[in-house]
Amino acid sequence: MSGIRYSLNRTCSPDLTLAQFIELAKAVGVDAIEVRNDIPGREFADGTEAAVISAALSEAGLGLASINALQRFNDWDRDREEEALSLVRYATTLGAPGIVLCPVVDAAHGWSESELEEKLQHALRMLRPILLDHGVTGYVEPLGMKGSTMMQQRAAVSAVTDVAGWDAFRICHDTFQFYRCGDAQMFTEQIGLVHISGIERTDLPPDELTEPDRGLVFGNDRVGNVAQLQSLLAAGYRGFVSIEPFNPVVQQDPRLASQLGKCINYVRAEIREERVEARASQ
Repeated sequence: MSGIRYSLNRTCSPDLTLAQFIELAKAVGVDAIEVRNDIPGREFADGTEAAVISAALSEAGLGLASINALQRFNDWDRDREEEALSLVRYATTLGAPGIVLCPVVDAAHGWSESELEEKLQHALRMLRPILLDHGVTGYVEPLGMKGSTMMQQRAAVSAVTDVAGWDAFRICHDTFQFYRCGDAQMFTEQIGLVHISGIERTDLPPDELTEPDRGLVFGNDRVGNVAQLQSLLAAGYRGFVSIEPFNPVVQQDPRLASQLGKCINYVRAEIREERVEARASQ
């Protein structure tokens, strides 16, 4: 056993009902799911009460990796505060360990470097007491696409450190986002949640890849998921690793359960416990 706990992000199959998605997760044999608030007509954007989701997960023997996500969290205003409070309260009722925090992505944001830092720190300061009051962790997720206002992991780590926020925050490490922006420094000790997805196409440079290119992780993966996960495991990471494809071909594959199982088995075969332990002891 590698110690990884696997999860299915709702992006694996957004067209399924909650009950169907839970059955998919059970069939694949994962430990948890990630619910999202950005899929129209699905929980919990459709008004599904947290208690309903919690009961369904409990009956299925599944946990919850996170709620994904508070968008534009670093553009803090009264509306963002109300949204954060609502989301955190929902997470508390649901029993979610944390919520994902995504930065503004807008090529025309117009913020200077100093404004980027100030806005990020301000948002973290405002979020921290809300999270602490409810016992919920904020998973700060750098996004590597063009127009992102927080692309690299060190910016997130620096900001959380500057506001003395490690009692309320952890980093959400997305292997694709890390690869897409050419990030070179992984802050393994501060990571609390991991998203994985694979890229097969070879006709585009990393910074031209988009969300629909994100599939499952197999041997022809360009992202380097296996190497990234091995680094995390060697550093002692034992949290959730959530599979997060956005490719419609994957999402609508009639063999999805089988393909997800093959993906997890491939990762498990590549990340061997003895290899990780040997690295950790050096």
